[in-house]
Amino acid sequence: MSIAHQFKGKSVLVTGASAGIGRALGLALGRAGAHVGLVARREDRLRALVDEIGPSARATILVGDVSDEEFVSEAVRTFAAEAGGLDLLINNAGISMNGLVEETETSVFQRMMDVNYFGSLFFARHAMARLEQSRGSLIFISSIVGKRGFPTRSGYAASKFAVHALFESLRVEWADKGIHVGIVAPGYTDTEIRQVALGPDGQPRRAAGHTSGDVMTAEDAASAILRAAAHRKREVVLTRGGNFMVWLNKLAPHLADRVAAKVAR
Repeated sequence: MSIAHQFKGKSVLVTGASAGIGRALGLALGRAGAHVGLVARREDRLRALVDEIGPSARATILVGDVSDEEFVSEAVRTFAAEAGGLDLLINNAGISMNGLVEETETSVFQRMMDVNYFGSLFFARHAMARLEQSRGSLIFISSIVGKRGFPTRSGYAASKFAVHALFESLRVEWADKGIHVGIVAPGYTDTEIRQVALGPDGQPRRAAGHTSGDVMTAEDAASAILRAAAHRKREVVLTRGGNFMVWLNKLAPHLADRVAAKVAR
């Protein structure tokens, strides 16, 4: 039995569900019998996902931009009403970038914060009361670059560092409410995030970046995320390469700088 079956009958809201890890989460949870709220901007992909889950799917499609707080508030309210509450929120929606700081438009850095940080903050704030009622869980999806900055990824890294600070703050603030707050940092994952990453001009790069080290499938990442939620883990760093880089940065930061430069090249 897969880890997703532990959420059978539960209500789970997943942001960024149209592709990659979010899509894998929605598929696994839907097939396991959870009522899933699927959040993304691309309605056609969400409807295709519901079709793939199958005829027994209990799913609510929520189309909009996570950086729009009015949409977020309505999405949480709508889903909780249809599902009878909220047991788990997975803040997965995210966008990446690739470009040197001096060559990148300021709007790119702003978009990183709007989607990755404020999108996570808005959903957390509006879901809090319902998660308190269920004594449920909130899982933030971060990145290895949310633990260690990388060249050409500065805007993305900064937004994920902000998400990590939000996680640490809410974990303490919400402890007395009975809400579990956790964070998962995937390493390299085989998704489209690098193809749709913004270039210095703010337009999608439309090209896959070079990958080195361990690469996870979206399905494996989704399983690890659900395991973290099921066991109410505090923080999980995925892939051997990801864990190596985190520890290297703590123990030998100068060497970590050289590794980061090599990866960027």
